[in-house]
Amino acid sequence: MHIDNPAEELNYLGDPAKSNEQWYGYPTCWTVGDPSVIKDKTFKIGQQFMITPNSTFNDATCAEKSVPPRLSMKAHSAPIDGKFDKDYKNLYVSLHGSWNRQPATGYKVIQIPFTKLESGAYDPVAPADSAFAQGYSDILWTQNEGSCSQNACLRPTGITWHPDGSRMYVASDGSSGELYILYKA
Repeated sequence: MHIDNPAEELNYLGDPAKSNEQWYGYPTCWTVGDPSVIKDKTFKIGQQFMITPNSTFNDATCAEKSVPPRLSMKAHSAPIDGKFDKDYKNLYVSLHGSWNRQPATGYKVIQIPFTKLESGAYDPVAPADSAFAQGYSDILWTQNEGSCSQNACLRPTGITWHPDGSRMYVASDGSSGELYILYKA
């Protein structure tokens, strides 16, 4: 359970100007990242479950009361920051990296393609039950993330854009506190 579940979540919280009374499950309901390792139950990626069901909450309660994530990412990737490009066509997310998962994961910046819905809201292009690599692309990463640790490798933290949108700045608190500048050539 610990290595691939629960998954990291990308949730749609709605219009920030409006009150949101919805519940997204935490800390009671967890998101399935790898359904193959959950024994005696059939799940899809992105569904929510209870690690220890009880008389008050169980998997059915999670499905009924909790809003599942819009997209799931590998467990222990540690998403820290996310910024849209100027056209809202892509969300860029810094994955700080795991400290207690073997093999390690994260240590990258990913690009999640978005589309504008008829309602005017933006939504990831990939379906909610997409396998991890199908919902996003790596744009800055550590070559051998499996050998990374808390003090080595790229560890992206904050993301910001140049005012004209031509360059993305990515801070990292890796071994020497780097700042990366990304741009299209």
